[in-house]
Amino acid sequence: MGIQREVAMTLESIIEDIRSDRIKDIIVDCDMGADGDDQFALGYALASEDRVRVLAVTCAPYNENSNETVESGKKESEDIINAARATVKYGAIAGCPDYITRKGDAVDCNAVSEIARIVREAEGPVYSVSTGCITNIASALMLYPDIREKLICIWLALDGLDSSTNTGEYNYHNDIDGGKRFFELCENIVLVEAGRTVGPFRRTNEEIEEQYNSSPLARFLAKRFREIGWAQGLWDLCAESVLILPDACDIRITACPVFDEKGEICGFDPEKKIIAINKNDHCRIAEDARKRINCRNCDN
Repeated sequence: MGIQREVAMTLESIIEDIRSDRIKDIIVDCDMGADGDDQFALGYALASEDRVRVLAVTCAPYNENSNETVESGKKESEDIINAARATVKYGAIAGCPDYITRKGDAVDCNAVSEIARIVREAEGPVYSVSTGCITNIASALMLYPDIREKLICIWLALDGLDSSTNTGEYNYHNDIDGGKRFFELCENIVLVEAGRTVGPFRRTNEEIEEQYNSSPLARFLAKRFREIGWAQGLWDLCAESVLILPDACDIRITACPVFDEKGEICGFDPEKKIIAINKNDHCRIAEDARKRINCRNCDN
């Protein structure tokens, strides 16, 4: 059945929608270039038009926050869109050049205002799928509160809801204050616990080249994985798979975490619930991504 326009969303109805056959409108929000996995996650989404419709790709900062990282992410995203021979309505957009943690407030940029515009213009709910720091999405929620009801946010982050060392997890660590604000403001959270799900997605260059070689998109992604010297795995498939292969994900409702001044979880809010995923069928997800990417405009 899925979510209908003008019907208030509950977490139960979001889970029903995730599991439905309705094609979901999504914003891919990524730190393209931080590793080799964002490229494959975007390719997976673009090759899954029966499940999701990519409306835009917004690029988040990473490591040394700068205009250079988000602009290079934008260019990389455009290259993947072209390799997939796909059409993305709002295109690839450079995101925030700084972090909420450093600025002390929302970071306004073109991606943030575009997120708000995309959500407002959509007929139904929009899913954001974030596989880097949450700066773009958190800033949009801070600056444009009217989008909160209509935006469903999937984020691959944190070691786990039962972990005491979440500030070391990469996506959360890059902008801890942004993450804290996200959990405070976002009304529709789907948290994919990174520390519990990504480990089995480690890959070598040789494995990537053996598994991805049957389409222009697959060969482009394999080439880029080898070129990125620090690429180690396909972690970000975990986030896209929530919408593309939901029955491979263990989806549950739980209490929203509360964070202390240092950014670690210090408790849970019984009045606020979130959707969380701490287990998935990594073999099915990896195989589904491989098949879809290799079949995208396959020329063999």
